[in-house]
Amino acid sequence: MHSEEQVQRVSKDDFFATPIYLTDLVDSGALNGQLKQDIRAWRQRDPEGTVRSNVAQAGAWHSATDMHTRREFDPLTREIFKMIQGIYDNLGYDPDFEPVCDSMWANVNSRHAYNRHHTHPHALWSGVYYVQAPDDCGLLYFTDPRPQTQILTPYYDLSRRHPSTWNEVFYQPQNGRLIVFPAWLVHAVHPNLCNEEGEAGERISISFNFYQVRRDAEFRNPHRKEVVAGDLAPRP
Repeated sequence: MHSEEQVQRVSKDDFFATPIYLTDLVDSGALNGQLKQDIRAWRQRDPEGTVRSNVAQAGAWHSATDMHTRREFDPLTREIFKMIQGIYDNLGYDPDFEPVCDSMWANVNSRHAYNRHHTHPHALWSGVYYVQAPDDCGLLYFTDPRPQTQILTPYYDLSRRHPSTWNEVFYQPQNGRLIVFPAWLVHAVHPNLCNEEGEAGERISISFNFYQVRRDAEFRNPHRKEVVAGDLAPRP
């Protein structure tokens, strides 16, 4: 009698993942049209804006960070809250805590404008929504948050390399696209090289930060412009 050959099995565990969530809003054309109008009017009222990761010398405009408190932007803010709540549910966050946004702002990048490498402190999740993204307007760029992986880089068969081994990732901006990522993940925006003239060549996006707050909290942090989903105006 011949004994059956023993097969040694190997399992693989993937820990310490860096999730990036993406969705394309349905019928975003009308929403984006109104957003462009409101953002450009805001920029006219405040042409200096704010300087953060944006390089103002290159023409990158950054609005004040209270966009989530302005009623004209509630239609988009509601969509972002829906996305963030879905992420919290997907990752198993404590349901006694709900998403809270304390900062949201508009970005307008004209030709050659860009944003330096940066993270978003004091937040769990950050993201970007693309209002206007013409061709060659600048990729969203993420780098591997584990610097130790660069100590010695292996040689890969590029036809078989798995995305989990990449050390940098690029996302192409697209009108109506919403991308959400961990706030600690280093990212940047490449220069806008679009050849379109005037406003048609501008890259217009909206960024935001979220964390958690207890649903039964009686008080909000007085030093932060905290907004939860229930604070938003009801849908018309």
